[in-house]
Amino acid sequence: MKRSKFVVRRSIRDVWRDRNGATLVFIAATLPVLMGAAGLTVDVGRALAAKRAFAAETQAAALAGAYALSDPNWSTSSVQTAVTNWNTANPVAGVTGTGSTATLSCNTSVSNLPSCNGTSPNAVSVTRTGTIPTYFLKALGRSQFTLTSSATATKAGGNAKSVNVMFVLDATGSMSNSDPGCTVPGVSHPTRLQCAQYSIQSVLKVMPTSLDTAGLMIFPGMGSQYSPTKHPCATQPSSVPYYTTNIKYQIGTTMDSSFNDGNGNLSNSSPLVQAVGNGTSLTGCVTNKGGQGSFGAEVLAKAQAALPAAKAGTQNVIIYLSDGDYNASKSELNNQTSHVTKQCDQAIAAAQTITSAGTKIYSVAYGAPTSGCSSGDTHNPCTTMQSIASDKSLFYTTNSACQISGSANQVSGLPQLFQAITTTFTKPRLLLN
Repeated sequence: MKRSKFVVRRSIRDVWRDRNGATLVFIAATLPVLMGAAGLTVDVGRALAAKRAFAAETQAAALAGAYALSDPNWSTSSVQTAVTNWNTANPVAGVTGTGSTATLSCNTSVSNLPSCNGTSPNAVSVTRTGTIPTYFLKALGRSQFTLTSSATATKAGGNAKSVNVMFVLDATGSMSNSDPGCTVPGVSHPTRLQCAQYSIQSVLKVMPTSLDTAGLMIFPGMGSQYSPTKHPCATQPSSVPYYTTNIKYQIGTTMDSSFNDGNGNLSNSSPLVQAVGNGTSLTGCVTNKGGQGSFGAEVLAKAQAALPAAKAGTQNVIIYLSDGDYNASKSELNNQTSHVTKQCDQAIAAAQTITSAGTKIYSVAYGAPTSGCSSGDTHNPCTTMQSIASDKSLFYTTNSACQISGSANQVSGLPQLFQAITTTFTKPRLLLN
């Protein structure tokens, strides 16, 4: 009897100590959890990698739309088509696209972007959706992940190709008049010339000297070369009639690439800075001696001739500032009878020839009136300056009575116009969402 009880107790103890069965039960119970964890790791890892690729392609699609928006002949449909074409040509591996929208907007909250208004946007926002299938998690009821990505790009504001910029500045006697709509730091009641020089300085501060060069021309032209290299300034030569043999329009003889230090400070060792000043301790050597009337055709042609030969990866640019009222007398044209009439039309013809050669002309109408020009002209000063621009997106004006309907370039003071121009030297850029 005692033996029987001992055997029973021993059997129970042996069963308790034998855990093989318990291990099998534990494995059977935890196997789905382990499989789920492994599946979660693999499928979620695939989804995260796809999400990063999807976001990168959405940014690229937004940039494609921004490039389309920067075209002078853009339309809403052309921008949307550019985005669609990019999405089609660049699918993300493993992702099935389910939707894409492109929205145009006017972004004024970020600095240094192109100006815009309700009908002329400067930004493209793209939102894309897609799905990526699962493998392991499908057994647990999760067959796919849904991906959503958004990106916004503006038509300018990023680094672009090199530019050679020739500033062409009206230096006739009227530039001595004050400009009540212009503010120049440290100068009370600045003249129009001082405002123009300060505006040029604002561009020179941000142009990268490693990529860009710049030069300056004034009109009327001078009888000899003027190349100020230090202060006190050398005496500026007097102006001479247009079409005088060996007339000099350019200040200095070369394009300059030493005008700033790369940190937004103008370099006083630069001949160009000596000419226009640095806005603080250095006044510009160039003055508006006047002495002749206004005539634009010759100086435009001379500006084009002074720019380097066009080459791939570089854009030649003329920033032309004038009131557009060309009516020089016969003697001020050196008795060139053929140039006395239709002087505004002559300037337009010269500008069109330059544009056809690939140079972009930014036309800055500085108070351009809506009446004037010489006899026989088919344009007034305002429409002359509008027509000088290579396209309507490159026309800027300080005069609300002289503007192109629907233009995104707002009427404002001269320094603000020049700052807006600097943004157009750049290429489309992404904005942080």
